[in-house]
Amino acid sequence: MNMTRSPFLRPLALGILGFSFMLPACYFLLTILVRICFGARSMYYSIAPSFLQSPFDLFAFHKAQLIIGCLLLAVLFNAAAIFRLRLHQGPRGLEVGVAYRRFWLNTAIALQSILLLVVLIAYTLIQHLRY
Repeated sequence: MNMTRSPFLRPLALGILGFSFMLPACYFLLTILVRICFGARSMYYSIAPSFLQSPFDLFAFHKAQLIIGCLLLAVLFNAAAIFRLRLHQGPRGLEVGVAYRRFWLNTAIALQSILLLVVLIAYTLIQHLRY
């Protein structure tokens, strides 16, 4: 019996995984938006102080590390679905070949994760300069 895998099942699973990794950052940005527009501080201060801690242990687990780490994982998993690296025999030995596969969901999630990461890094820099 020859079992073949569906060609879109892996990228779809990685896209769903990447989307779920984006949820903590989206929740944090939603709390910032609610604080700015409506003045509600309780949701914001439940998650924001982890970004505002200046001296912290490198291996301690903070909410900020969870949010940024999840975004990095979303980018890596979806980039792994988009790009495929292959080793093949070339004229001078082994060469690395890069293949690009067109999966729009994975590309969109990777780009959104990068944009969220840029926004969170800018927010972190502003908060550290402010305090």
